[in-house]
Amino acid sequence: MARAQEISPNTESGVWTVVTRTSTYLLDLEEMTLLRAPGVGGTDDESWTVSALRRDSEDIPLLGVKSCRVGESAQFWVRAADDPDVRTWRITTPVVSIERIG
Repeated sequence: MARAQEISPNTESGVWTVVTRTSTYLLDLEEMTLLRAPGVGGTDDESWTVSALRRDSEDIPLLGVKSCRVGESAQFWVRAADDPDVRTWRITTPVVSIERIG
């Protein structure tokens, strides 16, 4: 599909894979969901530690993209599934690649 350097905050459509140093994220901007696959990242450098996060490998409600650019940490605004009034940031390790897959 189409590689990109960035997903801008005003992007409203598409399904995207964002590969970071330690994980791969699947963003569905039509369904507004975010899924993190830990340990499926873009580096063999063992100095990067894979952290376990709540709801790994599950779709979580995505409220928005603050920033997502190759070479920088991405920031995603998400809703906690167990309490819909709680919102939090997912901040990633540096982004290695971005690809629109749908």
